[in-house]
Amino acid sequence: MQPFLCFRLYGPMAAWGDVAVGERRPALAQPSRSGVLGLIAAALGLQRSDADALQTLDDGLGFASRLERRGELLVDYHTAQVPSGPEVRSALKRRTRLDTRRDELNAKEDRDAIQSWRTYFLDALASACMWQTSGSKAPALDQLAARLRAPTFVPYLGRKACPVALPLDAKLVEAANPVDALTQVRFPADALLGGIGRARSEPDVFRWEGEWPGLKPDQTVTRRDRLLSRARWHFAERQEHVLQRQGGDHVPQPS
Repeated sequence: MQPFLCFRLYGPMAAWGDVAVGERRPALAQPSRSGVLGLIAAALGLQRSDADALQTLDDGLGFASRLERRGELLVDYHTAQVPSGPEVRSALKRRTRLDTRRDELNAKEDRDAIQSWRTYFLDALASACMWQTSGSKAPALDQLAARLRAPTFVPYLGRKACPVALPLDAKLVEAANPVDALTQVRFPADALLGGIGRARSEPDVFRWEGEWPGLKPDQTVTRRDRLLSRARWHFAERQEHVLQRQGGDHVPQPS
């Protein structure tokens, strides 16, 4: 038995980013390691530029998740007008920041319209589980739990457009493995979700990393969500084990 930190992830929209190229920004329903670590970093008050602190979190914490409701898929298509003339290219070359939308439009250069497709999941319900790895220098789990209960920055579910709608309800759970921890944990605020309901035919999907005695996955997949460089948006691949179980009574159901 060992301690695990479990917390709830629920909001009207969630977008756990997948590999993105150009104007298409896909997302997955199951929480990503990089997205959840970003949420923890926000709770701790870490700046995105603090590469060492972010790397310490990534190196020192293991990650697992439980997806109880996938939610409805939403693809948001929109266009935006952006300047593209010599002044903007010169600013980029000089690495001069155009801090605001007003700065961009005041560049008085040629303007182009760009298109964007962004994927979201509506009313998805999940929980996350973290544990300290061998030799970890990350903050202790009880310290992380305290900061998740009183976060410094606003926590969101993958993108800034996706704030949480329930308390994170961070809890420490003693269990043999992360799947047992995510199965045992109860979140008091879940009572507020009863009216939303859940398709009972939808199985819970557990995902975890690392090897655990007695824990056999249905399959193992590769996911590119391990932090390499936050400044350059570089991420590495990792192996994630997947296990599906028919949903239990984790969330109260409407009568």
